[in-house]
Amino acid sequence: MLAVSLTLVGVSPAAAALQAEPDGLVEVRVGARWLPDGRVEVALQVRSDRGAWSESRLPRRRMMPASSQRFRWRATSPVAVPDAEVRAVARRLAEGVVTVGLRVRALDGDWGERQMPLGRLLYASSKPVWSWSSPVAVVPPRAQVVAFYGHPGVRAMGVLGHGTPAEVAEEITAWVELYDRLNGPRGAIGAFHLITGVAQANPTSDGHWLHRLSHDRIATYVEAARQHGMLLFLDTQIGWSDPLTEVKLLEDFLREPFVHIALDPEFATEPLGVRPGLAIGGITGGQVNEVLGYLSALVEEEGLPTKMLMVHQFAGRMLHDREVIERHPGVELTIDMDGIGSPQAKLRGYSLFAVTRPSQRPAFKLFFTQDQPLMTPEDVQAMEPVPDLVIYQ
Repeated sequence: MLAVSLTLVGVSPAAAALQAEPDGLVEVRVGARWLPDGRVEVALQVRSDRGAWSESRLPRRRMMPASSQRFRWRATSPVAVPDAEVRAVARRLAEGVVTVGLRVRALDGDWGERQMPLGRLLYASSKPVWSWSSPVAVVPPRAQVVAFYGHPGVRAMGVLGHGTPAEVAEEITAWVELYDRLNGPRGAIGAFHLITGVAQANPTSDGHWLHRLSHDRIATYVEAARQHGMLLFLDTQIGWSDPLTEVKLLEDFLREPFVHIALDPEFATEPLGVRPGLAIGGITGGQVNEVLGYLSALVEEEGLPTKMLMVHQFAGRMLHDREVIERHPGVELTIDMDGIGSPQAKLRGYSLFAVTRPSQRPAFKLFFTQDQPLMTPEDVQAMEPVPDLVIYQ
């Protein structure tokens, strides 16, 4: 059973990212040439930023034997390309004809489905010269995000309250390096996860039971994220307001390519008729769609890279009608398995909420002092699937 952490402060909180991940795609093409002894040699080329093709990349294992059975796929050794690992695949169709494709190593370490170029039939010539397929766009693995969560000056609300943005950035960087060493070519990037809307135990003048961090204070974290090459998640606990209203208040910051949004339904208790903290609240799939649609339009209008919308969840009632949530261009929905508990309980919640539809990028939250025991980065990397985002409170 997961324990629930309900952290509330009074009207005053004192009383209580790499910039954007790159959108560019790597283009690779597969080549083949017939040798005099009947073998077929397979290679790869990578298109440079200037549009030129690189020298042929020759995998260690790249020969298709002369006796190779028709219609049987054979794969080369892996080849590292920018931000990814690929291997060529080829099979004989007839005498002097092969078809070629590409496979990309997925985030879980397995090889993805074959990606087939439009021009994929290659033919032998009278001389051992290379024939090339049309390009295939390689989608590189997304860097694993390692975030520290909290609210300025309030230690009880998370590790962001334990120091200045610059001091916390140093701590985040140390943890990013741990994950970077463990996750191979995928890499890792740090993030601030800043609570900008804090649910209150006492009513506020606008009736929203919510204290909003000043834009000046938020701006200090924007600049710190920019300076340290990190991402920034702006998190609202919603209170008696609604998600779209609170997200729109942050629009100036969302125009930055490295700034993303998080919603915490735990404190959205207006439908229950009780103040935040007395019961676990929730939002609807329709409300999530409204935010996704708004972010999608902003991405389109501003020409921004993909935005992430994170929704925290550790109980079914926190997100009603998940099945109505739709995908929106330019936005990725990530469900974060939140909550305090044993590793076994947290992993059950992860499989229930974070890796099921409509979540596109699973996230997992850890509590430095309240999880018993605290899972190590090695434990996290052994999860199935490995979380795309790891948040520490």
